[in-house]
Amino acid sequence: MHNNPLKEYFSKKQFHIQFLAVVLFLLITCVVSFFFQKKETIDLLNSKEFLIETYSDAWDGGHSECEFISRTNDEITYRSCLKRGMLYPYAGIHFRKADSTFYSLKNYKLELQITVKEKQRLAIRIYNFKEGMSDSIIRNSFPLYHHVYPVEKGKNNLEIPFNSFTTIPEWWYTDNKKSESDIKSWDKDSVGYTSIFSDVGHTIGKERIFKITKLSLVGDYSGLYLILVIFSGTVLVLFFGIHIIVYQKQKRIQLTIKYSDDFEFETKKADLKSQIHTYISENYSNSELKAIDLANHLNVPEYKIGEILKEQVGMSFKSFLNHTRIEAAKLYLKNSSYSISEIAYKTGFNSPSSFNRVFKELVNQAPGEFKN
Repeated sequence: MHNNPLKEYFSKKQFHIQFLAVVLFLLITCVVSFFFQKKETIDLLNSKEFLIETYSDAWDGGHSECEFISRTNDEITYRSCLKRGMLYPYAGIHFRKADSTFYSLKNYKLELQITVKEKQRLAIRIYNFKEGMSDSIIRNSFPLYHHVYPVEKGKNNLEIPFNSFTTIPEWWYTDNKKSESDIKSWDKDSVGYTSIFSDVGHTIGKERIFKITKLSLVGDYSGLYLILVIFSGTVLVLFFGIHIIVYQKQKRIQLTIKYSDDFEFETKKADLKSQIHTYISENYSNSELKAIDLANHLNVPEYKIGEILKEQVGMSFKSFLNHTRIEAAKLYLKNSSYSISEIAYKTGFNSPSSFNRVFKELVNQAPGEFKN
């Protein structure tokens, strides 16, 4: 029973070594990439580097209110109440660097655990410092990026990827007399404030209580994972693609044995001659192949095979079979990555030593010399 040739190719030791080398390369690449992208987790509730403060539109002349009810290193509870006085009243908390410098949100996400008494909406806003624009403490003079998240009654766990913040509200362009062309993209390394506040859709004059039990900046590796998956997939597709091409090339070798001019048959007995030629070309790799097998296949006496071969090429069946095998071996030696031992068995010889002996008799060179 013959093995699947493609399966046989992929089971070769040489292929396994190359595949393991590619997998090792990909693993090292992934580990190194993750190492260089690794972000330190920042627990904002218990951080000396960051401050968490209440804020409201009172900063801009409004009347909304926000104040802490309780605060520990593990949780913050605060109340907020929107009041009339501004077109878009706001109140909530924000976090910033304790030394008032800018900080980076590049490849970070915010993990927020918040408990509320009724279903509502929270707005998350990032105030981004941009060179050439106001550097005053008035937050709305910074370009800002805004998202609104629904929260359900009870405890909510939110993961907020900052890489998804891409939109500046229209009113900001109007208030600051800027156009979209003035803001090409936001600099995630120059953030002044990040705020969490009640959405403007909340009822005016209604007090709300918020309890935050987790507020952390953690690494966001989704973009890195996507790049590594695409890179690894591309490398593996190229690896297997190259080997499929090599396999097909080696497969064609076995199907396209070239005979020298000495083996051109005369036109008479063309049909039987052609069948002999085809059968030997397709079965030379069978180390047990004998003239009787060919005779039985063609339904002719065994002596007839010998007569035709003697008449047409001046050789016995065994000699012609060896010439065919050596022609195939020459192609393998020049066009494949098989070892000499593998080629010996693939071309029908019982051992590498018998292959070397016959090859040297017919080619006047050892297989290794011919290959090089």
